[in-house]
Amino acid sequence: MLQDPLHLETARLVVRRYKEHDVPDILAYSQCDETDYFRKRNIDWEFTVESVRTWWSPMAEMLPEEAIQWLSLVIELKAEQRVIGNVGFNAKRTGEMFQGQIGWTLGKADEGHGYATEAATALLDYLFGTAGFHRVYALTSPQNPKSWQLMERLGMRREAHFRKNCSNGSAWEDEYVYAILAEEWTDRSRSIG
Repeated sequence: MLQDPLHLETARLVVRRYKEHDVPDILAYSQCDETDYFRKRNIDWEFTVESVRTWWSPMAEMLPEEAIQWLSLVIELKAEQRVIGNVGFNAKRTGEMFQGQIGWTLGKADEGHGYATEAATALLDYLFGTAGFHRVYALTSPQNPKSWQLMERLGMRREAHFRKNCSNGSAWEDEYVYAILAEEWTDRSRSIG
């Protein structure tokens, strides 16, 4: 059996598809209080076992080219064999090429160790190197510096600052758009490696 191309390993992490035994870890890293606005905004499931299973189960088999809406992968800390967050993408086909969006969420306890940067780097390597993406972008709030600073560490450039572009249900908020092209990622990787 061929290894799933969406099984990515780094020095400290395994970025992979969801498995049933991940449910308790997903529930654990998803916990946030009302003041944890940005993490809460990125959790699309309710805090129940059944909701996690319902949301994550389609991710276990979805092909990358079928990720029109979103395909999330869990981020597992190798040393502890514990899921600490997720990273994901969507894929929009334009002729023979793809472009898409990426995003990530980590549990609060695991922030500040470079895990999101490591997982996003592995995913970008896959999207540009294996899946043949032409361009990848990410969205964030100007009030979420942890997110846009991570995008900048990845070599993404800020392409737009949309004023009052998205609604949180009670108010309009600004949004940043960051992006990177395949050739920029390759050049960046060469200069680092």
